[in-house]
Amino acid sequence: AWTREPRESERIEDLPARFIAELEALGGHGERVANLDEASEYVLALAREREAKLLVRWDVVGLEELGIDAPLAETGVEVAVWRGLDDFREVAGKADIGLSTAAWAIAETGTLVLEGGPGKGRTVTLLPPTYVALIPVEKILRTVPEAIEKYGGDAGALTANVRFHTGPSRSGDIEMALFVGMHGPGDAHVILGD
Repeated sequence: AWTREPRESERIEDLPARFIAELEALGGHGERVANLDEASEYVLALAREREAKLLVRWDVVGLEELGIDAPLAETGVEVAVWRGLDDFREVAGKADIGLSTAAWAIAETGTLVLEGGPGKGRTVTLLPPTYVALIPVEKILRTVPEAIEKYGGDAGALTANVRFHTGPSRSGDIEMALFVGMHGPGDAHVILGD
């Protein structure tokens, strides 16, 4: 059970490096970039590598600022934005790549904290086989309890949907067989922006 009692955890000197190390230990991919141009180039290169035809993304300011829609379209990748689609689940289910931002990242576990809300559909982060999140390094927290504390105050300020995503989707069965990508993206990328 959750308790507010402090617990001892190791000191993490370099939060971005630790986050990337933990994410990669889980089979994910992390990249630290200096600016939005480098982040955009990462997404473009990934789309080329995956031979993507369709990318779905959240309708949020951070991704508008990324300016990835036109460069992707120039390479033949259709971009669907969360707003204005009649059945977004169908579109997201056909997409090759999902792109979102994240509210927080947790260094000790390589976990992303995603919040739902207008323009932030869950299907973008769950249905495409490749998922990419963009998050500024100043949004990296040290521990899971620090992330939980972000939501511990005013209940009225709590978003309706908070999800913790740790690496590519993994599912196991009774025979101890592990499947990657069975119930979510099997290919997870996180771009940490300075």
